[in-house]
Amino acid sequence: MAITDITVPYEILIRFGEDGAPHGAHVQRRRIVELDGERLKDEVLPAEPLALEGFPTSAIMTGALQEALVRIQQLQDQIEAMAAELDTASALGQQAEAQIATLNAQIEALQVAQDFANARAQEADLQS
Repeated sequence: MAITDITVPYEILIRFGEDGAPHGAHVQRRRIVELDGERLKDEVLPAEPLALEGFPTSAIMTGALQEALVRIQQLQDQIEAMAAELDTASALGQQAEAQIATLNAQIEALQVAQDFANARAQEADLQS
């Protein structure tokens, strides 16, 4: 009877801080116990701390990291473009507010002139 008891990596979680640097990691391993090819146990073990120094990365992780960095740059570019659009929209909004203030002043001046003209017309009607 041959019994095998192996432990293999199952999951890795790496946490990053606000500065973008890794600040901690843990690993979960999977324990598989077999007797003559029949699986007796297959369990995920509790998470344990993982030292990041010297940790080997696979080509998949390297590719995923490259894709993530490209996506981060794309998102940063979008943020910058949206910030520029917001600045432009804000400037246009300020111009519109200034034009509205000018138009309101013109309307008020026209109303004063119309009130004056109406008062003169009433005086002329009373005198005739």
